[in-house]
Amino acid sequence: MRPPSIRYAESIAFDRIKNLVADVLKTAREVTTWRNDYDPGTQEWYMLCNLAQTAESLALSLPVEMLPDEEWRHVSPAEYAACDELLAILAEVEAERQA
Repeated sequence: MRPPSIRYAESIAFDRIKNLVADVLKTAREVTTWRNDYDPGTQEWYMLCNLAQTAESLALSLPVEMLPDEEWRHVSPAEYAACDELLAILAEVEAERQA
């Protein structure tokens, strides 16, 4: 069995990734709801809110194939181009690593 890699896309556990992204988004949205209803004004609270916002932004920046179906949105040509560039960079890094 091959380890997950971009060269063998079928080796990537997209279903697992989708489930983990759904969990992250659910938790981030719960924190957002709490932020609107409750604010103790502590440094820890603001850190939690910032972490939730950052996690949600990171999760939503993943390629659409890694998002849960309910989070799919229109993907612009610029996003496809950026993904293609990232995949090319990852392929180069992987090739260098294996050389």
